[in-house]
Amino acid sequence: MAKSSKLCVMISSRCNDEFPLRSKDAIRLTDLRVEMKKEIESAETLGSRLYEVWIHEQAGVSAERNSWEECVRQARDCDMFLMLYNGNAGFKGKGELATVGICDAEFQAAFAAAPSKVTVVDIFERGSPAAPSGAHHKAFQERIERENVFGSRPASIQELKDAIRRAVATRTVELAQKGVLAGRRGRGHLGPALDWRRLGYTERADRMRSAVVSALGGRLDAGTCAIELDGRSILCRPAAIPDSLSVAAAREFVGQPHLRDHADAVRLKKCHGGPVHVIACQRGATESQAQRMLGYPNATVVPAPFGIYVVDPIQAVQFVLIANCSDEHATRLAVQGFLEWLSQAGQLPILVQTARKRKEVVTLLAKNGDTL
Repeated sequence: MAKSSKLCVMISSRCNDEFPLRSKDAIRLTDLRVEMKKEIESAETLGSRLYEVWIHEQAGVSAERNSWEECVRQARDCDMFLMLYNGNAGFKGKGELATVGICDAEFQAAFAAAPSKVTVVDIFERGSPAAPSGAHHKAFQERIERENVFGSRPASIQELKDAIRRAVATRTVELAQKGVLAGRRGRGHLGPALDWRRLGYTERADRMRSAVVSALGGRLDAGTCAIELDGRSILCRPAAIPDSLSVAAAREFVGQPHLRDHADAVRLKKCHGGPVHVIACQRGATESQAQRMLGYPNATVVPAPFGIYVVDPIQAVQFVLIANCSDEHATRLAVQGFLEWLSQAGQLPILVQTARKRKEVVTLLAKNGDTL
């Protein structure tokens, strides 16, 4: 799909499969895609048509690449990827890709390029005798379940069409919001970002920390705040680095915060687990900087759009470095991005479990008068 002034939408699904199954009013998914392509492309906003929709049925394939390669390329390059998921991985490719279905390959390409652009509309009738059961179908189904990217689950053709319309509208708003945020990053010469730059380190760090607490939905109490995650009360310790992590004076505002976790032992008695360190960084953060903050390399370090997530599985220390906190708005959006990632990545129960383990470690250290 060539880049243009319009937003590029790809609708992926099996072609000849029907929805709903075993219904006299069922529609072939290929017919549905053709219909929705026409509707989406003809929709106008303030007199302009904003979308172009790519579907395999109406796309020409150049001699330079085969149909498989073209579908995967379109999935990777599109602005929005909508999958009508019925558990069928599609036809298998050739050679090295002989164990992967085309629908699976399209999903993997889109998700690897930008998870946030992917919407999965769940029309898979689990347990049905007609459900796909081959090895490559099972692998596809397990992948989708593992990534936990399900959206709506329509039961009728009308509900399915509404789900597609809703997904396009939702992703359009998200793209606009993220575009505004991306345009603000690294630019501190105007507006709220300039206001924060005028502040000294101490006041700037206070503003950053307050923005984190507000985004978490907590209330600061003796430097900590308790928030509800997965139905459990988790103690968080917000902090801020009011300049680049390469500036020693800015890093000193945080240091190695887990070495002081024993001081939170009393507050932890009322919480399921913690503390989890949520650290606002005015600029970017790298994996190596996160590891140096932890003090040793034996940790899981996950770079993400919101910043860096670090967890030490042995001592159960958890850091979240929230990157590019140039002003209050950017900080709140980045924290929200972290909270959304926890659910999207299936990390939420792991964070809660690790926080519980950290509480046990901290309680033992406080009892012995040690630090770690």
